[in-house]
Amino acid sequence: MRIRLYLSVLAEPPMPALMLVSLFAWLALLLSGDSMHASGHHHTVDNAVVHMLVQSTWPWFLMVLAMMSPLLANAIHHLWVRSLSRRRIRAIIFFTVAYITVWMLAGAVLLLGAEQLKVLSSFGWFAAPATSLLIALVWQASPWKQICLNRCHLQPRLSAFGLAADGDCLRFGLVKGFFCVGTCWALMFLPLVFVSAGLPLMLVISLFLLMEQYRPARPAQWRIPLLGRMSN
Repeated sequence: MRIRLYLSVLAEPPMPALMLVSLFAWLALLLSGDSMHASGHHHTVDNAVVHMLVQSTWPWFLMVLAMMSPLLANAIHHLWVRSLSRRRIRAIIFFTVAYITVWMLAGAVLLLGAEQLKVLSSFGWFAAPATSLLIALVWQASPWKQICLNRCHLQPRLSAFGLAADGDCLRFGLVKGFFCVGTCWALMFLPLVFVSAGLPLMLVISLFLLMEQYRPARPAQWRIPLLGRMSN
């Protein structure tokens, strides 16, 4: 029954178009190789950090497109249905720009965090991956993650005309992006640390996030990841 539901979701517009965007982003990531991590020698630590962020901007953008595009089907559908026909494309553009902006800012923080975890390499090659995995498991189990996931499903009222309509679309994109970051950041952090398994891990996480997105809203409480709520 659940498999049939997921198949119906994949066939319903605008999901096919979003899946196509995601596919192109995956292909671009595959062709670009592992360029998410800076390399080379730099004169100062500050220059190294700036160089890493600049070098990682495009791969991170592709990573967001690849992994997040399929999660926007409900939001895009809401914009399409609730906007005047002449404003639909405009509404989607305003929403998308705001949404991507939030994720690009979050990417800078996550990339810096992944770089900082490298200091744990002195304790062994497994220290940084193990720490990132522990962070992800704790966040997945937390009530705050469930709050963010529940808020991702919200579909606000959109004004029909003028600057009010544009502002509502921008606000929708910012709010959606904020709660998407809250939902996904810990899992999105893993491929930045598990460098050697980056793309395969991203694909597994993408499938998990897509299934999670269409799960009904649940009470915000501590849960055992993949199993359910913790008993009192």
